[in-house]
Amino acid sequence: MKATRYEQVADKILTLIQNGILKEGDRLPSMRQLSGELGVSINTIKEAYWTLEKQNYIEAVPQSGFYVMKNIKHHDPSVSDPSLMDPQQVGLCQIYGAFQNSGKYSPELNLGLSNINPDFWPTDKLGKYMHEALRYHNHDSFSYIMSPGYPELRNQVSRLSLSGGMDLNPDEIIITNGCHEAIFLALMTVCKPGDTVIYESPIYFSSILLIQRLNLKLIEINASEKEGINLDTLKFVLDNHPVKAMFTISNFNNPLGFAMPDTKKMEMVALLEKYNVTLIEDDIYGDLYFDTRPSACKSFDRTSNVIHCSSITKTVSPGLRIGWIAPGEKYFDEICRLKTLLNISSGSINQIAAARFLKEGGYERHMRKLREALKQQVAEVRGFILEHFPEGTKVTDPGGGSLLWISLPEGIDSLDIYHQALKKNILIAPGCLFSMKQRYNNCLRLNAGHWNDKIRKAIVYIGKLCREYNPDYHKTDEKEECLRAIVE
Repeated sequence: MKATRYEQVADKILTLIQNGILKEGDRLPSMRQLSGELGVSINTIKEAYWTLEKQNYIEAVPQSGFYVMKNIKHHDPSVSDPSLMDPQQVGLCQIYGAFQNSGKYSPELNLGLSNINPDFWPTDKLGKYMHEALRYHNHDSFSYIMSPGYPELRNQVSRLSLSGGMDLNPDEIIITNGCHEAIFLALMTVCKPGDTVIYESPIYFSSILLIQRLNLKLIEINASEKEGINLDTLKFVLDNHPVKAMFTISNFNNPLGFAMPDTKKMEMVALLEKYNVTLIEDDIYGDLYFDTRPSACKSFDRTSNVIHCSSITKTVSPGLRIGWIAPGEKYFDEICRLKTLLNISSGSINQIAAARFLKEGGYERHMRKLREALKQQVAEVRGFILEHFPEGTKVTDPGGGSLLWISLPEGIDSLDIYHQALKKNILIAPGCLFSMKQRYNNCLRLNAGHWNDKIRKAIVYIGKLCREYNPDYHKTDEKEECLRAIVE
């Protein structure tokens, strides 16, 4: 039997409630408003509301309207249980998002993603410049700023590139939504499905998911914690495999933290040029140096064979989503077209505010304070890890950035540690995520961008998990009770 019109309206409202779009205590639209939106009579809306009221989904409040009842059990399909999500399949970023949506979110206990404490963000300055953008550039702020992007921001990125030894012309810079989009655009333009790319190993986990999505073949070359990949190994691979591109994070690498020496960068750029292999460079951590700013690979490029990608998401604010790509003359037009096809443009008001922040000297002052704080903080976190983790644990000692790569004694599976820590809402990055070859099982990556009492307690807890590790740890109820007692 076909549902009546008021029953159809009631079902639509009930679906909104059950999906969490209308939440407990939310006021429903007035009967007149909903009547106009749905194109039905006010009497139909009245019957629908009365039906839901009798079923105890909504309640009428005199002189106010109808409200969603409290204590209604509903399912929100957008909220997934983080503990049931496989980090090797969906990635830590999606699991982090599930934490945010679940109500269990605690930014202090996010040790798995690379970010800095929000207290370091220059929110007052950015807020001021966004307000000015709305006041003095109101049309531009709400209009498209088509690729390659806001001219003044590209001028400032060009000026900023000088610190990395580059001399980028503003006309060769394209603004993107963060660095990851820049890398995506580069891979999409340079490679086609089935092509082979070289990556340093261990590899930033989101890059692996990107490679899989683009159907590219991957060759992993082991990198050292001091200088990155061995160039003799790179030459051997180039001699024996048809390679289309190489990807590198040569400055304060994610996750190893190394900064490749300039002489080695120069040799690598020349070697790849000889074999006609495009180098895609992620220099997002370059400005997070503690003592000296290392050169970018792009600074040694003489034939437009290096595609330079970077961002201020790691240095200023992740939500600003301001990144850029300098693809060189060979790829500029194609990447500009692809960027427009992908999402038309990057956020206009964000570009305008970021340009002011960079132009007025706020970035340099902000970075001086941030580098000094991070240098001390990373050293303290590193020392605390060595103090509380098992004997034989090794921790990298980077010269910049906020990431620490931890090698645990053999036999400890960091994926087991990840699942145990997740039960206490502590997010870490297990080593298995950083390779397609099931390697680094006894390693993990921790972010040292936050440092407070909650982080100290979390590290103590993870250290205990590692010291008392048993391969069947997570399977026994008795051990589970023991772990609970440790934290409480």
